[in-house]
Amino acid sequence: MDWLAPVNTLTGAAIGIGSTLLADRIRWRRDREALNQDTRRQAYAAFMAALSDAYTRLHETARESLPPTEARTAAHEVFTSSNLYPLRYELALTAPWDVMSPVNEAFWKVRDLRDLVATGTHTDAPDFRTHVGDYLKATESAQAAMRRDLGTSWPQGVGGGA
Repeated sequence: MDWLAPVNTLTGAAIGIGSTLLADRIRWRRDREALNQDTRRQAYAAFMAALSDAYTRLHETARESLPPTEARTAAHEVFTSSNLYPLRYELALTAPWDVMSPVNEAFWKVRDLRDLVATGTHTDAPDFRTHVGDYLKATESAQAAMRRDLGTSWPQGVGGGA
């Protein structure tokens, strides 16, 4: 009977230590996931902002009706200064493939638009409008994938909805 009190004390201590360690581990995982999600959110926002900026500047370049040599230089300058390549590489390190696939598609569509603008195509050209439509669809798809990954709601019927 003398040994029952120390055994109960040790059992209680073991349960207390174990539950504290488990709670700390759960809190650590939750904090780590929140940090990872915040990192992805910031990377997604930076990429989409750069994509939008590149599109807007390409649209402005096409509206100017520049000669092909000037249009080529301007279009490539827009793309180079947009920071899209480094931001896309950053996403490749943090985003899941179901986000990267539509991100790559949006990137390629804006790059196709760059190539079209570089030929001196004006905003009134049917090819330009087609490329813009393709870009906008790809961008919406990328946004929807990002929102699904972050668990952010998306209006029903828009971008495939989540």
